[in-house]
Amino acid sequence: MPVPCAFLFDMDGTLLDSRRAVVGAVAAALGRAYAHCGLPPAAPDFALIEDCMGLPGREYFARAFAPETVPAPRRAEFAAAYSRFTSEEEIAAIRAGGTALYDGVETALAGLRDRGHELLLFSNADAPYFRGIVAAHGLDRFFARSLCIGEAEARGLATDKTGMVRVLAADPSRTVVVGDRASDLDAGRAAGARTVGCLYGFGSQEELRAADWKVDGPLDWLSLPLDGRDGPA
Repeated sequence: MPVPCAFLFDMDGTLLDSRRAVVGAVAAALGRAYAHCGLPPAAPDFALIEDCMGLPGREYFARAFAPETVPAPRRAEFAAAYSRFTSEEEIAAIRAGGTALYDGVETALAGLRDRGHELLLFSNADAPYFRGIVAAHGLDRFFARSLCIGEAEARGLATDKTGMVRVLAADPSRTVVVGDRASDLDAGRAAGARTVGCLYGFGSQEELRAADWKVDGPLDWLSLPLDGRDGPA
């Protein structure tokens, strides 16, 4: 039986498919931001919006629009409005049932918890969206502690995902970071944790190739070979 450890999960693309809600919300907010700033509207670049998913909020809203559509002196103002409107649109989408846990997530989380593993949750999301998802899907029943970058920065705890790993995990060497983007794996490795790349999420196989383990679905978390310190060759 594997020795109990901590599993630190990313949220979007790892536990749930949020693309439909997030992309639609961001596109709607983008139109509102152009109108708010008195700028001619530009069609949303849906591929760019999806590609930026998983980035910290400040970086996301500085990148998820065509920069040539906003005069350089007004981009900070525009990004702030874009962020605020997106939060409002995302909360409405969550309440309307626009997000869904991947098949097997609840079974797998319950199985890990019942084996004595500590479950933790982190995200690059802002606080309203993060807590909205946690509440909508009842994730507090699984996770002992949870933190998003918006909360971490506001409380002076961390400024990136590596810092959040160190805040949440009592012993990173006994922690497994589970995520779908290279930023999740990089944060885990930098903190001294093992990593699991989720091939079914938002990231590419190439960006997850350095993970200690790779999984095709949430139920695969239950069969990870945790006895050894190192991942498989």
